[in-house]
Amino acid sequence: MAKLNIPESYRPGVALIRQLDDDSVLAIRNALDRVLDIEISDQDIASGKQLSELATTAVTSLSSKSNINFRRIAEALVVLYGAKSVKDISVEEFADRVCEAMEQLDSPELKLPVAEREAFKRKLITLLGANVFGIASKIVDLRTEDERVFCQARILTDLRPVFGSRIEEGPQGMVVVHLLKLGYHSAAERHQEFFVSLDSDDLQTLRNLIDRAEAKAKSLKTSLGGIRLFGIAKE
Repeated sequence: MAKLNIPESYRPGVALIRQLDDDSVLAIRNALDRVLDIEISDQDIASGKQLSELATTAVTSLSSKSNINFRRIAEALVVLYGAKSVKDISVEEFADRVCEAMEQLDSPELKLPVAEREAFKRKLITLLGANVFGIASKIVDLRTEDERVFCQARILTDLRPVFGSRIEEGPQGMVVVHLLKLGYHSAAERHQEFFVSLDSDDLQTLRNLIDRAEAKAKSLKTSLGGIRLFGIAKE
């Protein structure tokens, strides 16, 4: 079994979880659970950056009677669940791996004492069991479970001269050409890209297709009633 390596910058945040009392653990868990009640799109909840901001905001908004840095705890939780999401193990098993990793640290301030292992593990299970992490992880999996996943795009526009039979007379006109550059990640997780030449009619076709796709997504949101629908951009 591969050893879990917690990034050094997040170890203090993980260690702070040990200092939380039961009321604080429950308050953080409730704050994380309430994240799903916010009207957010899948971009807000599924990307690592946005998920970190949502979880961090939810946790740091809590008032603490101690001097515990809730922001560091929230950031550490996001990183921990990110590591868990790529492993096919339960929260309980992952909590054990976190405990083992913390027990093996050299720093006395961060190292987990054996005597505190069970209490620390219980707190980890409660916090990492927040539904927001599981939902976000599943959204990411479903959105990227394809052979190719869109990464970025750019359209380059240039002019190409049209010459007549007498080249020395210079160009008789210009043709506007658009070059669509599409970047994507393949199943092998390598970034790749390709180019497609477009004219003004093609641009209009793409615009119409995008408008239609967005309209279909909004129609689905209305049709599904109370079922939460991820993947729709904010109005």
